[in-house]
Amino acid sequence: MNSIRLASYDCMFNRRPSVKIDRIIIHTMEGSFGGTIAWFQTSGRKPPTAAHYCFSKTGDVCQMVPDHKKCLHANSYNSRSIGFEHEGRASDTQFSEAMLVASARCCAVLCRKHAIPIDRQHIIGHNEVPDATHTDPGPNWPWDHYISLVLAAAG
Repeated sequence: MNSIRLASYDCMFNRRPSVKIDRIIIHTMEGSFGGTIAWFQTSGRKPPTAAHYCFSKTGDVCQMVPDHKKCLHANSYNSRSIGFEHEGRASDTQFSEAMLVASARCCAVLCRKHAIPIDRQHIIGHNEVPDATHTDPGPNWPWDHYISLVLAAAG
């Protein structure tokens, strides 16, 4: 069974209660699972960026920040989104099935919890956020397959 853990990281931002979570933002780490978790936990970084969940190539999951907290991960969508970091790089040509399945299962649970539609308007890449300065998850992210996995996990 893949491990799921909660890391110790406080992004210091509470969401306003009136803001509805309506997006899942897909990122790639541009590095390793362990390295990304360590980097997010480095204190004193300004601004204190993070994502809510990190997924390893082997399907391990680490929740970095509770869902009710706001992370600095997606510019203008920070207040209304949950960020998913995936081990790898935007230039990768393949992403592991174990990672995609673990991410899709988590995504399905969060979509149900927050009444987020399971579609490409609400599950988007970091590169699709208005004013995006990043290219992740990259041109080879398997969007059709990923959405089908989320739909299957949602039942």
